[in-house]
This record gives sequence, structure tokens and C-alpha cells, in this order.
Amino acid sequence: MANSDIDTVLGEDISFRGKLQFKKNLQINGKFKGTITTGGHLIIGPGARVEADIEAGDVSVQGQLQGNVTAMRQIDLLKDARLRGDLRTPNLQIASGSRFSGNCIMD
Repeated sequence: MANSDIDTVLGEDISFRGKLQFKKNLQINGKFKGTITTGGHLIIGPGARVEADIEAGDVSVQGQLQGNVTAMRQIDLLKDARLRGDLRTPNLQIASGSRFSGNCIMD
């Protein structure tokens, strides 16, 4: 996804806790703890630390994510991603150099 396709960015200096809901595309570069619900694309940026249960259309992880993820379309674990939790998605891509600890259901 190109940077021009990202509608909102939570910067590196932001630490947020709670329930996050949105419809379009969001990139998290800071810290987040809670739940995330979207039909759009969630990007966990390279320096991000996220502890959340996530329901999304698409999820791309570059940083650290702890929590269970359900994606309607796809989950991408990009280089250097760290994910601890269970995944449910019809399409999963895991890049060389990423780490995944958990279970995956693809349906």
C-alpha cells in the first residue's frame, strides 16, 4: 500500500488506549492498547507496539503486535514483523525475517 492511500496516521509520539473504530485506512506508528474494528486496512508501522484484538478488512504488520487478528481479506507479516496471537483470514503472507507465534485458521 502506498503512503498516499493511508487516510490517517497515529504518529510515533502517540500512546493510545481504548477502542478504535474506523472505515478507511489507518497506520499506527506509536503505541496502542485495546481493540480495533474496521472494514478498511490497518497498518502496524515499523516502530509500532500494539496490544489489541483486531477485526479488519486487511492487516499489514511491520512492527510488534500482540493479540488475536481476524481479517476478512488478508494479513501480511512484513519483514521484521513480530506477531504473537491467533490469526483468522482467507489469505496470509509471511515475509522472510518476520516472526509469528500462535495459531492460524484460513477459511
